[in-house]
Amino acid sequence: MTRRKTLTPEEVLNAKVVVNQAVRTEEKGKELIIVVSRKKSFFVNLLSFVLVVPKEKKLVLDELGAEVYRDCRQNLPVSEIVANFQKRHNVSEDYSRQSVMIYLKTLAQRSIVGFLIKE
Repeated sequence: MTRRKTLTPEEVLNAKVVVNQAVRTEEKGKELIIVVSRKKSFFVNLLSFVLVVPKEKKLVLDELGAEVYRDCRQNLPVSEIVANFQKRHNVSEDYSRQSVMIYLKTLAQRSIVGFLIKE
């Protein structure tokens, strides 16, 4: 088993955000709906015989989340996304960094975004 390298805060802030190309978006007013197709696997196929398993998973983003997601679609580094959030909402740098990082972590856990880290 390989160990994951622990990243420094500077490496994380310089990482570019890339969006999963399999993700589809729909706009509904100020909300943004992200549609992710489910992976086909043996377990899902087996479960679909017993239960109704939807083929897609939908995630509804509010206005703030939609702003951050649109910045992610531009392949910006995390530091620029944080700076844009700070400028738009007139909040402190620390608050904007924490908010955006938590949000990006959630999107990454749901396989919506990934990070491109330069070595």
